[in-house]
Amino acid sequence: MKKQKNKNYSKCYNLLYLILLAVIISAIVYMAVQYKGPTPAQDFFSESVAFEDGWTTSDGSPVILNKLNDLDIAEPYHPFSIYNKLPDTLDKGTAFCFRSKNVFYQVFIDGVLVYEPYVPENIFYNDTIGTRWNYIPLSPEDAGKTVELRITTVYDSSRTGFSSSCIGAPGRIILETMQQKMVSFITCVLILFVGLLLIILDFPINFQTRRNHELLYLGLFSVSISIWCLTETNFLQFFIGDTSMLSVLSCCSLMLISIPLVLYLDSAFGFQKRFVVPAIVFLSFAGFAVCLTLHLLGIADFRSTLRITHIVLAISAGLLLYTIMRHALFRSKNQPQNIYRVLRGIGLCSLSVATAIDLFRFYSGNGGDAAMFVRIGLLIFIVCYGTASLERTINAVKLGIQTEFVSQLAYRDGLTGIGNRTAFQEHLVSLESRKAEFPGIGIVVFDVNDLKFVNDYFGHPTGDAMLVQSAKIIQEAFQSVRGDCYRIGGDEFSVILSGESVKERCEQALAQFQTLTDTFNKQPDKPFRVRIAQGYAVYDRQASDQMLMDIYRQADSNMYMNKKWMKQNLISIESLYGGTTTKLSNAT
Repeated sequence: MKKQKNKNYSKCYNLLYLILLAVIISAIVYMAVQYKGPTPAQDFFSESVAFEDGWTTSDGSPVILNKLNDLDIAEPYHPFSIYNKLPDTLDKGTAFCFRSKNVFYQVFIDGVLVYEPYVPENIFYNDTIGTRWNYIPLSPEDAGKTVELRITTVYDSSRTGFSSSCIGAPGRIILETMQQKMVSFITCVLILFVGLLLIILDFPINFQTRRNHELLYLGLFSVSISIWCLTETNFLQFFIGDTSMLSVLSCCSLMLISIPLVLYLDSAFGFQKRFVVPAIVFLSFAGFAVCLTLHLLGIADFRSTLRITHIVLAISAGLLLYTIMRHALFRSKNQPQNIYRVLRGIGLCSLSVATAIDLFRFYSGNGGDAAMFVRIGLLIFIVCYGTASLERTINAVKLGIQTEFVSQLAYRDGLTGIGNRTAFQEHLVSLESRKAEFPGIGIVVFDVNDLKFVNDYFGHPTGDAMLVQSAKIIQEAFQSVRGDCYRIGGDEFSVILSGESVKERCEQALAQFQTLTDTFNKQPDKPFRVRIAQGYAVYDRQASDQMLMDIYRQADSNMYMNKKWMKQNLISIESLYGGTTTKLSNAT
């Protein structure tokens, strides 16, 4: 009764803490939303002024900066200029700021070149410098002058042009831009972190069993897609000057998505058609090979061949949706519902709803980050599926450990720990079917002498210790020559060797075996002495009609010859153990 009362108190404490936590979080969120003032960092800089409107061509036609491809004069590799007039007054420390997308350009003020970005040259770079943030310092004397952007486009694409054009203090503009991109950047970092965590978790879980790599493949998929998202946020361009490299990274990271995605689906769910996985893997690799070849030959760069990558991704995405819908949302009447199936449903719904929201924002003309909700939905999707895969993997590992333990019981001798007769026979059968592959196969047979005597006069525990010691000597002697040891009967052992120089290895190990036996028998404090008869025979592949069972019988016959010799030439049991046996006989 007291225990039940304490349990009720514990539930009450937990509930009160959750209420307290909810109230505090709600208050903090409310205050954060209500605050409309500037941050201390923003107070250091004057506000920026948009500079998107007023751009014209040389003939006075209006220009939309982020839609240069709509201009008739915008032809790839044909330079053209657009113009605008700077404000009538400019404060000291202001700059003309804008983001360029896949174009080459120069900035002139009243015909004087004031800015030209550095364009690196490398065989792996795309034909443009990608996306770049630009800050051109202005002075008060530049007020009212004409600014000219001399542009050369490369792609006939909507991804060509300028955006975020404004005039103001560079620090304020950088701060505002980073604030706008911060949510996207943090989301991408979280996806990257989750992916790396899944990869790290996979190694200790599967290090021994290597049965399931759902976590590894989902982690690689997460890392690949997070790299692409990071480059697309345009946040890294603040810190990395080589924007050409980031452009290549953005294109190539897409090529890394399909293979781990398909391998994850196969590990987590499996495909009814076994050709799906190799087909997608080889298709992805072939697509990469084609894009790389075209790029290196100068025919088309990575961005120009994105359509090939998109086709592969579209096929993989179709498989993703079909597989998840089939396994996560639908189940038979006999298949119970569980939390992990619910998690998969939540992950899929989150990704679908997020995609729908961003599509609505895009077609409704809502600017800003067009993939913000997709990234959030993707993060939820990865967390949900990663959690479910972790549970499946742990269960698979547990089952694998249990199976391996049962296998150990089936093929290991319980007393000595070496292979048992079943393992010996299966090894012999396996070698019989492949004996032509080996230059030689050797079989050594051992028989422990005096076991019955030791059991009768010293007890079965001492007899068991004698068998364990015999197995230890045999195993240690043949370990260096790569021999497989087995206990094939009560007091019988055998060793199988295969490969080169089998006869020499047998003789080397038997010499070591005799040395170890003599060393043990010289110890005065042991209650028994080890005396083991041995014999071996070697199969030569030149005699291909000979069966390995015949080799075993020959080795067994040689062992009995050695056993007979030992009885005739070695000291008798009574003499070996001295007066101990007499005392034991009288006692019994």
